[in-house]
Amino acid sequence: MPHSLHAPFTLRATTRLAYVPLVGFLISTGPVQAATAGAWADAPHPAAPVSVNVNVTGTVKDAKGNAIPGVTVVLKGTTTGTTTDAEGVFRINLPTGNETLVFSSVGYKKVEVPVAGRTNLDIALDDETSALNEVVVVGYGTLPKASLTGAVAVVDMKAIQELPVGSLSTAIQGQLPGVSVSGGTGRPGDPGHITVRNPKIFSKDGGTEYPLFVIDNVVRTEEDFNLLDQSEVESISILKDAAAAIYGARSNQGVVMVATKRGKAGPPKLSYSGSVGSSDAVRLPTMMTGEQHAIYMNDYNMGRGGKVTDAAYYTPDEIEHFRNNNFNWLEEAWKPAIVTRHAFNVSGGSDRATYFAGVSYNYQNANFDNINSNKWTFRASTDVNVARGLKAGLSLSGDLAQKRMYFLKQGGENPENDMRSLLLTPQFSTPYIDGKPVLLNPISNPSNNFDAFHFFEVQNSDNFTSTRNTGLNINATLEYELPFVKGLKARMLYSKTMDNSFGKQYGTKITVYRYSMLGEHKHIYGGDILGTAVLDNGDRVRINPNYTDSYQWNGYLTYERTFGKHQVSAIALFEQSETHYDDVAAFAGGAIVGGLPNMRYTVGTQTTSESESESGTLSYAGRFNYNYANKYLLEGSLRYDASTNFAPEYRWGAFPSVSAGWVMSEESFFHDNVAAVDFLKIRGSVGLLGGDATRAYNWQSNYNLQGGKGAVFNGNNDKGLIFSPNNTMANRQARWDENTKFNAGIDAQFLNNKLSLSADGFYDKRRNMLTALTSSVSQLIGATLPSENFSSLDAFGYEISLGYADHITDDWSYRLNTFFSWSDNKQLKVDVEKGKIGTWEDPTGRSTDMGVQGYRYLGMFRSQPEVDQWLESHKGYTIMGEVPKAGMLYYEDIRGPKDANGNFTAPDGKITDVDQEFLTKKASNHYGFGFNPSMSFRGLTISMTMGLSWGGQAMVESAARKQATATSNRPAFWADHWSAENQGAKYPSPSYPSTYDLASAFWFRSSVSAGMRNANVSYTLSENTAQRLGMGSVKVFFVAVNPINFYNPYDYKTFSGGFDSYPTLRSLSLGLNVGF
Repeated sequence: MPHSLHAPFTLRATTRLAYVPLVGFLISTGPVQAATAGAWADAPHPAAPVSVNVNVTGTVKDAKGNAIPGVTVVLKGTTTGTTTDAEGVFRINLPTGNETLVFSSVGYKKVEVPVAGRTNLDIALDDETSALNEVVVVGYGTLPKASLTGAVAVVDMKAIQELPVGSLSTAIQGQLPGVSVSGGTGRPGDPGHITVRNPKIFSKDGGTEYPLFVIDNVVRTEEDFNLLDQSEVESISILKDAAAAIYGARSNQGVVMVATKRGKAGPPKLSYSGSVGSSDAVRLPTMMTGEQHAIYMNDYNMGRGGKVTDAAYYTPDEIEHFRNNNFNWLEEAWKPAIVTRHAFNVSGGSDRATYFAGVSYNYQNANFDNINSNKWTFRASTDVNVARGLKAGLSLSGDLAQKRMYFLKQGGENPENDMRSLLLTPQFSTPYIDGKPVLLNPISNPSNNFDAFHFFEVQNSDNFTSTRNTGLNINATLEYELPFVKGLKARMLYSKTMDNSFGKQYGTKITVYRYSMLGEHKHIYGGDILGTAVLDNGDRVRINPNYTDSYQWNGYLTYERTFGKHQVSAIALFEQSETHYDDVAAFAGGAIVGGLPNMRYTVGTQTTSESESESGTLSYAGRFNYNYANKYLLEGSLRYDASTNFAPEYRWGAFPSVSAGWVMSEESFFHDNVAAVDFLKIRGSVGLLGGDATRAYNWQSNYNLQGGKGAVFNGNNDKGLIFSPNNTMANRQARWDENTKFNAGIDAQFLNNKLSLSADGFYDKRRNMLTALTSSVSQLIGATLPSENFSSLDAFGYEISLGYADHITDDWSYRLNTFFSWSDNKQLKVDVEKGKIGTWEDPTGRSTDMGVQGYRYLGMFRSQPEVDQWLESHKGYTIMGEVPKAGMLYYEDIRGPKDANGNFTAPDGKITDVDQEFLTKKASNHYGFGFNPSMSFRGLTISMTMGLSWGGQAMVESAARKQATATSNRPAFWADHWSAENQGAKYPSPSYPSTYDLASAFWFRSSVSAGMRNANVSYTLSENTAQRLGMGSVKVFFVAVNPINFYNPYDYKTFSGGFDSYPTLRSLSLGLNVGF
């Protein structure tokens, strides 16, 4: 019978006699061939015809209503399925329309949905774990954390939202592995500084160890970052590996990415967050009292051959007076300070337009009167759907920061001179007698001598130094979804930034009084006035206005599509930026005491100088991302940068990177057999980054223009001009540093996503590093060498993060986050002084941290017989030229001076500088550990940030080891010094400073640093209670910064910083968050 197009036909499997009509399918291992219409009647179990190709469509969204692309949609019990597109939409054909669909995606809970005859489904997936589903800001875009293939650290903004800190860098301290923050918790207005992993540069005339800062896709400065308030920041992520290559040359030390808050559709939401508190020193340094200081000076002088009849000797009546009339200068000046922070935000909008606006204020005064720092910030933004496929965005932000303190010029212009003066001024001195300021160092010319510095007179004078910074930034964006290619968008960004700074210094002469001295040897202040003396605290007015004007212009093409299980995205862009800087400094000497702080009220010479510069960048970049079924991830990027720091033939540099990831837990062989692991991703990256660590136009010879020095003819009134070369040679061959970054890591979730693990290992190969060579050229040339591409260094380390979160009951939950990190480096090729090559000082093949350099400490001579016994077996032994005496520290003689061939000779019995060696493997801590627990019970939440570091070797700083004088005090530990009456003392005799002011194990202290960085206790009212109060939410909180130092190896200061610098502060604040 001939075949008819209208007759039914079947597929027949030759491996068995079974036939099905076209409307069904038979799965077989054998070949399949067509059968005739009549053959199906021979089948033992004929199937009744059913409906075919039921088309089911739908949308998958998250709990917030956002579309989820890439969700796997599978017919239950089969491998038949599809995935959602970029808008979360899926389409699938089903046999009957009564099947069950299974929806799954990394970071969401799996859902099974019976179709039940429906043709349109709206599916909502709940977060399985917020960490995996978190959207992370990366270079010129965002990615789900589960899809990241690079090493990217993300700041928990909730953990830092309420910290009352003056700079944003300080707020993230202790939050992330591989990210270090220094400073920012001391003197008001001092910012924190961020470093990523293990940065290192060798250039003397350019480059930085700090990362690149990008705020809303615009490159900004670290100062701009620190001026941000937490309330205006949506997210902070830090690119640590080759993921930074999309920013090319400037990302050599990592990238800090910031996204500020934008408006969201909905009714207006208002929020206020504010706190008020106080700050005080974690610990103030302790110094010798006046009595202890006088005894110290007596023992010093007696050890040097002095007599009790000498004028320098402090007599018993004087020491008794000091015992009863001690004046602690620091304690008198120090007082608790105020810390306050306030922020107000409003946001809202509709589907057509959204808005956000916020303002914040932060104020800190210092623990000394007449020092304060404050800043205002504001931000306003709007996003508008102008037309179908066309979006526009505009944001305006600004800041006003002011810092003011008394001017400190005497003894050198240094803001730390206040602490130094208050600590080093002897406590047997008095600042005032009958209300008149006392000359503290009765030398013939105390004008600019630091030992005569009178802190209280400077503090109470009208002398000041101030800085006022104002900034304004405008960002405009335009995005158009091109209708002719689905998923293709064009975007433009233009940013304009204008920063102004105005600095002013006003210093005058200060009059103090000379007094005749009382006491047997005339050491007690309080006699008759002998006259006056003038202290020169600058005696000038100086103003320093400067202006920075910059812009950045970007054009983008982005493409994002989902084809079944294939997700692809790409971006191509260009970036152009220019910066113009103008700085003026005007100076006038001879400030009139009692006059106005104005250059018109001076009688000295006035001078003015100006410097102006321009710089620009031009870059092209692109990135491609591929994701197959949320299992196989691939990313590649390329950036092409130009820098005016190099000659035209070396100006351009190309910086590629590639990274890949494998989500093993999405493989059927894994998730069907490994129940304990919920998520496992293996990733790796490699990329080339560059650096231009040299000054602009260093490839050209530079000249100075000088007036009045050229030849003049036919008259004496002309002023000749000459051009003279500066003292730095040009290097036209300088080119880009090369930094090849390797990173391998894993991300995992266990125990129903309660336990999370992330681990990274990195290796950076830095080659052709621009280096300031120490070699010198002939004095006949009169110039120094420029930076050259010379050095090579490898940097390496690892980072491990663990987190555990769970609920004990419905009301009680907790979270434990911890991390561990280690990093180091190895110098392969570095500039080495000729005399050090091949010696113990040669750094080649060693870390830049080679340890503590010093002398092998053997002990302290407690008595003269002990000295004599030593000299019996060590004839001619000397210590830095001193013959051994009781009370001295002594050291091992390990080598003699160099011979004619430059080789060290055998030990010669004399301790000199050639007897040094590296006493420890490391000087700085290379291991870091963080522990950040939190607990919530109903409305109560307690969270902490704790840190621990170790692996180095700390020691008493040189300034504390140095000998005290009659006008310069030292830390209190020196009170227990060796003397004939105190031979069991802990510290040596002060009489021989050249023998004890040496680095040795005697001064070693543990480098372990352990403390609680911050703690927060908050209580949130229930929603019903807040609404009864007329508010949407209410939270009160108590926050402490640096509340506990668990370990301190020093008995005279805090762990961090020198004893004579502003101490680390502890602040305690009470605050309130309110939402409407």
